[in-house]
Amino acid sequence: MTKIHVKKMAVSFSLLAFAVLVFGSVWAGSRISTALVRGVEGTLVFGVLAWALGSLTFGDEGQKIPEEQIQDKKDSPVDETV
Repeated sequence: MTKIHVKKMAVSFSLLAFAVLVFGSVWAGSRISTALVRGVEGTLVFGVLAWALGSLTFGDEGQKIPEEQIQDKKDSPVDETV
């Protein structure tokens, strides 16, 4: 995953948290203003948490291919016996 995918994942988690907290709070009987405050807090907490875990788990460091491996594949002969 790239950094853009991690950011998109964090945004989707934060929007889901916002929706669940706002609708759950309103359904449980709280005021709209209280539900919105809870939704914003949940958005910040879950968005930052998803972004941090995604950045640590799916970092770009493990996806780089050494230049020697790429050059070896370019120079290898093609097997056409099939």
